[in-house]
Amino acid sequence: MFSRWDPLLAALVFLVALWVNLSAVPTTEFHRDEARWVHRARFLEELHNPTGEFWRESELMIGQPPLGSYLMGLGLILQGRDLDTNGFYDFHFGPDWNWRHGTMPDEADLAAARRTNCVVGALIAACVYLIARGLSNAVAGIAAAALLVPHPLSIYLSSLAGSDALVTLFVVLATLMAMMLANRPTWPRAILLGVLLGLGGSAKLSPLAIAIVLAVVGMILVIHGWRSSGRGARHDGRLGWRLLVQPPLAAATFIASFPFLWSDPVGRTRELLEFRAIEMYNQGVLWSELNVEGPVDALGRIGNWLGDIDSVTGQLFGLIASPFGVSWKPMEFDLVLAIVGALILLVVAIQRGLGSRWAMAALVLGGQIALIVAGMRADYSRYLLPVLAATAVCGGLVAGVVWDMAWGRFARRGESRRLAIDSSPLAGEPISP
Repeated sequence: MFSRWDPLLAALVFLVALWVNLSAVPTTEFHRDEARWVHRARFLEELHNPTGEFWRESELMIGQPPLGSYLMGLGLILQGRDLDTNGFYDFHFGPDWNWRHGTMPDEADLAAARRTNCVVGALIAACVYLIARGLSNAVAGIAAAALLVPHPLSIYLSSLAGSDALVTLFVVLATLMAMMLANRPTWPRAILLGVLLGLGGSAKLSPLAIAIVLAVVGMILVIHGWRSSGRGARHDGRLGWRLLVQPPLAAATFIASFPFLWSDPVGRTRELLEFRAIEMYNQGVLWSELNVEGPVDALGRIGNWLGDIDSVTGQLFGLIASPFGVSWKPMEFDLVLAIVGALILLVVAIQRGLGSRWAMAALVLGGQIALIVAGMRADYSRYLLPVLAATAVCGGLVAGVVWDMAWGRFARRGESRRLAIDSSPLAGEPISP
């Protein structure tokens, strides 16, 4: 699936993305959610006593899963900061009031938390390269990274203290692992996939549902492997059994990462899911202009953010056209590439079968997009980084196919020229003096 050069190219993508993200840290506008994430860095310190009183505080715990908080704490510690940060930011008041009451984060703490997310964003870019490369070729990987790294939404969310980039990282890591599992179905890879989905759930909950989707597909593959014969059927059967265990693996990882759930895993997980659903609904009610009325409306809002408002190809065309005094900016071209690439992925997945790495990539990335579309109740762009990563992969696939077609045509032309020379009546004849 990968060549020996791919780790080097992925590392190069990581370094470029890290430089881009770090450059944006000083200029990224402060968001009040950042104050809460820096405040929650203390979760890491409380892990030394997972059965203590801290983890019984339901109002604090139920607001967000904990992995983003652990990451903030780890980032602060590794950069020489401590976990004694700001108090709990009160959204009922503005920054000035919160400054006076000690709930605004220290500038050094905020910068350290943002730099932590810069690393996460760079890892996402490297994974996007590897996914597109594994589905097509190196050109596809480079094109996918080029569609993601300079995108304004990617830069913004990768230079902001929060957990939106973290859940995207686990989605793309799970995509890579699902592709590798399809290539060689082994139990260690299956276990790692379940752990990645569980950690993704510990960042933003939604990846837990992907584990259920994979288990359903696993059942289909097990039946196919049982009823059919041949090497492909045996492969699908082995893969199916390893997909069936994804929900319990993901659930166990999620619960293990969150001490708040230990006393009543089922009941408290249900409370957490209900709280998040109510919070999303209330956001749409409180800010009526942001209310999303259903999946169709959600798709339109996504098209607006990733097509009309921000687009890498639109920026590129704008730069090319500006010296000529032309303001034409086809902002939707990113989405056109993504749609074409998604169709390519779907066709290849159908051709190669449900147990192929193309199908696994489509299931994980497509499943995450479907969850975002179905659950979107408020029009916030920060929810869309997983969608952007998936559209970058699909856009890269278009570049990979174009490259394969162009290279194949060039190779065939060269082969025809060599055959023509070899078959010439003068071939091999000495040149007369």
